[in-house]
Amino acid sequence: MVGRLKYKQNGIIMNFKSIMIVVVLAVSVQAQEKVKTKDKESNFLNIKVKNPDLQLEIDKLKKEYDSELTELKSRHKQEKKTLKKSYRDRLKSLRREFRSKMKKKNN
Repeated sequence: MVGRLKYKQNGIIMNFKSIMIVVVLAVSVQAQEKVKTKDKESNFLNIKVKNPDLQLEIDKLKKEYDSELTELKSRHKQEKKTLKKSYRDRLKSLRREFRSKMKKKNN
């Protein structure tokens, strides 16, 4: 009888731990989804005026701004990639040098 009671307590504790783990994971996933869904829409040059000619000029400026911004972002992204690649290559060479030093030291 005592063995069964001990088994039931361990089962309850294991179920409680499992439930708590699932709850924590679900909450963290939901919190991450909220952070990812924030839209980064630019409010720059979101101006509405009554004069149609002026509105056309404003819209033209906004399109130019958006195109230059996307170009700048893509250029920056490419620079980051090349920088990462150069540092990765430097790390590989450092590892090779270290391995060769260790082999010489052991021999």
